[in-house]
Amino acid sequence: MSGSTEPKTQVRQVRDALLREFDGLMDLADLANRPPAEREQSLLSRALAALVVRDLTGCDSAAAADAIIDGQGDFGIDAVATDKNASHLWLVQSKWSDRGKARFEVADALKFVDGLRQIDARKFDRFNMRFRNLADQVTAVLSNRGSKITLVTAVMRTDPLAADVVQRLSDAQEEFNQFGNMLDQRTYLARDIWEVVRNDFAEPPIPLTAKMQDWIRVTEPYEAFQGIVSVADIAGWYDTHEDRLFDRNIRKPLGITPVNQGLIDTLTADPHNFWFFNNGITVLCDTVDPDYFQRGARRSPVTLKLDGASVVNGAQTVHAIHRAFRKDPEAVADGYVTVRVISLKNCPPGFADAVTTATNTQNRVERRDFVALDDVQRRIKQDFLLSLQKTYTVKRGEPEPSAESGCSVEVAAIALACAHRNSDLAVRAKLGADRLWEESSQGAYHLLFNVQDQPSAYQIWRSVLILRAVDATLYRTAKDRQARAEAIVERGNRLIAHIVFQHLDLDGIDEPDTDWDAVLAQVPEVVGRATDWLVHHVDAEFKKQLVSSTLAEPEPCRTLTGLVLRDLRSDAPVPDLPQEYRPARSVPRQRRRNAVPTLIDAQRLAEGTPLTFQAIGQAEREAMAAWLAADSSRGTATWVNQRVRPLLWAADGKRYSPSGLVQKMWRLAEWNKAPVAAQGPARWCVAEGKSLWRLALDTRNDDDLGDLDEDA
Repeated sequence: MSGSTEPKTQVRQVRDALLREFDGLMDLADLANRPPAEREQSLLSRALAALVVRDLTGCDSAAAADAIIDGQGDFGIDAVATDKNASHLWLVQSKWSDRGKARFEVADALKFVDGLRQIDARKFDRFNMRFRNLADQVTAVLSNRGSKITLVTAVMRTDPLAADVVQRLSDAQEEFNQFGNMLDQRTYLARDIWEVVRNDFAEPPIPLTAKMQDWIRVTEPYEAFQGIVSVADIAGWYDTHEDRLFDRNIRKPLGITPVNQGLIDTLTADPHNFWFFNNGITVLCDTVDPDYFQRGARRSPVTLKLDGASVVNGAQTVHAIHRAFRKDPEAVADGYVTVRVISLKNCPPGFADAVTTATNTQNRVERRDFVALDDVQRRIKQDFLLSLQKTYTVKRGEPEPSAESGCSVEVAAIALACAHRNSDLAVRAKLGADRLWEESSQGAYHLLFNVQDQPSAYQIWRSVLILRAVDATLYRTAKDRQARAEAIVERGNRLIAHIVFQHLDLDGIDEPDTDWDAVLAQVPEVVGRATDWLVHHVDAEFKKQLVSSTLAEPEPCRTLTGLVLRDLRSDAPVPDLPQEYRPARSVPRQRRRNAVPTLIDAQRLAEGTPLTFQAIGQAEREAMAAWLAADSSRGTATWVNQRVRPLLWAADGKRYSPSGLVQKMWRLAEWNKAPVAAQGPARWCVAEGKSLWRLALDTRNDDDLGDLDEDA
């Protein structure tokens, strides 16, 4: 942690900022019974997670505090945040230390990754209520094609994370990204955290210098300049200020997208034409101070000194220029770009936001727009009108026809993709309709709307009706699925539609006299069987792979299609799915009594009764043996007659609930295959060998207290 400020001072500054910003915003109800010092440390840890959420998402402090889920049942995740577009999910784990030496160990990383797995499998009911309050936002991101997930570790320490910790996180990233770049990770260490605080509370305005040629000046109603600037100067801006250049922008650089790569290629290969191919950059500034080389001579340059500058449109251009300049500075040096500078001096309130919004919402041409020029689409549109008396819309921006009156080309393309014998097209449709407009010989558009074999209005419309029937059935039966089954169906709905199309008899799809209602009547039954078979085979063939990865890759989907169709055609009985995939039936019953309250109420154990840990089952015994043997205090505790955390652990002198202590021991022993839930009272035993659960059960039998919950 280098720089003019010493590490101890930086930690203090961060600490003060966290307390100042988040004390009073954070929910600390679960910490009410903790000592003040411990309560403050928990507050700081949660506030650190909130600070990181604010830095990642740009939200305010109150919203960042609402993202905190830290507490019992958090699966190692301290905060959950999403962006406004439901395209990015951040999972944050934070560790605070007043000395700047917070520990983040392998057990922490493993628990963090396990939390990710639970989320991917939609096992939201295993999380605490704080997470469940955010579940709809999480589901929206997971359901969004092309969504991203970032594992964020925020650790108040100066040293890097240990190599084995980094490896565990990298292993998870590699596994999750087998079939696409969906998961990444980011680490905030002490220096990074301090810089966030510094940027939030004491960031100086950005000064820029723009040397313009062929410029014009506007003085009314607000001062502005427009001209051309060397890309070398633009690259220098980014070298100095990096992403801070875009503080007022609605987004930061998107990285190397195809569009941005095209900008880089043009700059390096043909820099003289870059000005012709680019829309330019818009800069807002608090003030502008022009220095004319020769006043009144438009061909002579003007040097603009900008204070409080920010690029509000053209972030991708600036970033691409910087990348190209680093790649080949000599070639790029000959390039120029249009720059528009607007001074906010004397502008009304809200003007800066209005400019930012307007310059970032210009219409853009998409690949689908060119479809409207295709004669095939013109003929299909006419066929819909004349054969079916229905509407077929092609141009983007046209109102979508009602379900009874027709469909759009986009709906038609998705239906035809699912109906095609090649399951790859259904996978593409699920990943995004924009993937269906590729016009190469192997592109989806050519396969779906081949001019030599143009689909008829009957074929398209009846395919749309089947797709709608499939979607309606899946929607109607969604309540019957949960956990991994829910994730499989959500991710695989287009693959299910493809399987249904292949199973149905569609020979008469082009014939006007075909009784299509009879075909549609078969859809619900086929969807139900295909869905159960798909869930079964995903588990059987790809159990160790993430659902989102498996169903986004063509090859596994081909395998699954073949297996499901084989079983459908054989009329084999549909397999019973695991009980955890079916919602539990609501059966009224008395709430079971926990072991700990039973023992407390009966005063069964004396204060200070010694307890010993006993593993259950061979796997647990083998996993814990070496760790317990290394320190005899790890397997011993004493009883405290308190309903909350009645075990005083000899290893650290702190109090825990029986189950909470068992889970902590599992983590410290790095038992990777430990169960999600721990039945703690069954593992802590008194001297005669009876477990707390057995003692409570005996007490229940003596006093006729009713059912007993083994866990506590």
